[in-house]
Order: sequence, then structure tokens, then C-alpha cells
Amino acid sequence: MIPITYSEALALLFVAWLIYFAILWWRESARLKRNEWNLIHSQLFHCDQCHHSFVPNEPMNLTRCPRCNAICIRRSR
Repeated sequence: MIPITYSEALALLFVAWLIYFAILWWRESARLKRNEWNLIHSQLFHCDQCHHSFVPNEPMNLTRCPRCNAICIRRSR
């Protein structure tokens, strides 16, 4: 059996916990980066009738609202 003192065991346990939390943090940051939206404000449409905000499938200046089917114009602000 390998002789180990209490302080060495506690230090080893502390290092193991640090590695474990570092791996969990890395996985969470990779998951958030993979699932984040890449939304450019100039591509956002806002319907004047139903106040629904959406991003169209194709980049254009004129489209229909998916909720109320009204014509929406992208305004430059």
C-alpha cells in the first residue's frame, strides 16, 4: 500500500475537485457558445400590427409577418 498523509490526501482531493469543476465549466461554455444566437440587429423585423419581432429566412427589406401575415418593412434606425 502507498503511504499517504492526511494533508497529501486532502491536497489530492482538492486538485481532483478543481479539475472536475474546470471540465464542467468548459463543457457549459462550449454548450452555450454552440447554442447562442447570431442575431444582427439590421436583420430584425418588427410587425406594426401584432408587434411580433422576427428574423426572415432570406435577407430582404420586405417580408410578411409569420404571425398575422401583414407586410413588414425593415426600417433603418
